[in-house]
Amino acid sequence: MKAQAMGNGLFRVLIPYEEVTTTVYLVTTEQGTVIVDSATYPSDVDNYILPALDELGVSQANVRVLALTHDHADHAGAIGYLATRLPQASVRASFALSLPGAELLRDGDVLLDALEVVQLPGHTAHSVGFLDLRTRTLLSGDCLQLAGVGKYRSGIVYPTDYIASCERLKTMGIERIVAAHEYDPYGSIADGHTAVQRYLDACIAIARGEDAG
Repeated sequence: MKAQAMGNGLFRVLIPYEEVTTTVYLVTTEQGTVIVDSATYPSDVDNYILPALDELGVSQANVRVLALTHDHADHAGAIGYLATRLPQASVRASFALSLPGAELLRDGDVLLDALEVVQLPGHTAHSVGFLDLRTRTLLSGDCLQLAGVGKYRSGIVYPTDYIASCERLKTMGIERIVAAHEYDPYGSIADGHTAVQRYLDACIAIARGEDAG
């Protein structure tokens, strides 16, 4: 299976990227499907993303929105090609895209009555997560770095903003985090309120140069 089910219309697709994996999220709703992030290459679209839709029985015509967490290549590199394969879908990002018709995402926007845009600067100036309002699951992309992954250590470019983003998340009643990579030391998923708070506390501690434990 290309897509891993996370319950209640949420799926993730793990796609190889160098010596790690990156994640594309698929969110199915009554109004249609949102694809969050595009992976890196056109081959990722053809070999992983579109086959995952087929496996789930989601028609390409049902995809309404293509949204991006941030502008790094392993998350946004294939957005132009994905948009050509799914031309009926709107393209949304929190940064300027040189794609015809692309629209800016803003904090608090809600996609298809299901995904709330949460501005979470820190990894980049314009990083966003997507909060599934049905399950209180945060699709965090690279917004929450913990101690990094693989050869990529401490991808926190704006530590003050990053800590503020994590503190904000602690007040939002989030029940699950699904990050884009297997970050040290807690991986890509925090399930349940206690695990979420531990994950966020560890992110803050690491940003401050403290012990995550």
